[in-house]
Order: sequence, then structure tokens, then C-alpha cells
Amino acid sequence: MGIGKRIKELRERMGITQEDLARRIGVTPSAVGNYERDFSHPREEVLYKLFSALNCEPNEIFADQFDAAKAPGQIHLKKYLELDEHGRELVDACTEIEYQRCTESLVMVAARSFSKEASPQPMRLEKRPGGGSVLDLPDYKEV
Repeated sequence: MGIGKRIKELRERMGITQEDLARRIGVTPSAVGNYERDFSHPREEVLYKLFSALNCEPNEIFADQFDAAKAPGQIHLKKYLELDEHGRELVDACTEIEYQRCTESLVMVAARSFSKEASPQPMRLEKRPGGGSVLDLPDYKEV
């Protein structure tokens, strides 16, 4: 169901006419008709007024526009849950390694940023095979 049908459904549930809704949101009755038939869609500022006039949340109007099951995180989770024990252990280990790599890089940059000592060499980014960049900080101290 598109947003037009939802707008019409919500309007009818409240027992108001297209003219009443148009007056409440500051558009013409024909504009409301166009929204309900999906010929056009309300601008952002009209949408806010529409939510208020129909006494609804945005999710009620846009419910069919986003399929959470197709979101990348949900796809990964579904695949993960179908793995056997060995597969899950591999994914967990890989995730932990990548998490540490990402968070340690942030800690090293933060530690260097707040250090009172002058740096003997400037920080520079160095390309590595496999994509991405890492900070070249041979003299950093673990925090």
C-alpha cells in the first residue's frame, strides 16, 4: 500500500473530508486528492502538518516504504544465525579482530592528540595492500 492510500485511510478513520484536511494542512482539496491517488506527494513541511492533522506517526504513513528485513544488518544477522558452530566462531573471531583494529586506531590517534610531548615525526597516512589507510605511528605507547 502506498502513502496515498494510507493518507486516505487515516483521513477516513478520523471522519474528515478532503476539504477539511486540506484546510488543516494549508493546501487545496485537489492537492489532497492527488496525494491520496499517489499522483503527487506532499512536500516536507506539508508532511509535518499532515502527521499532526491526522494524529499519526510517520511510521503509519511510510510503513511499506522501508523493508527492515532487507536492511544490510538484518541480512547479515539472518546469514549468521544459519551458520553452524564453526562458522559462527570464525565470524566472531574476524569481527573481534576488525573491531580491535578500528578502536585501537582511534585510541592511538586520541593518545597522540592529547600528548604533551612533541612528536619526533609527523603523523602520516600510509597505504597498505588490501585497501584502507593506517596511521604510521611507530613510537606510540599503549594506553
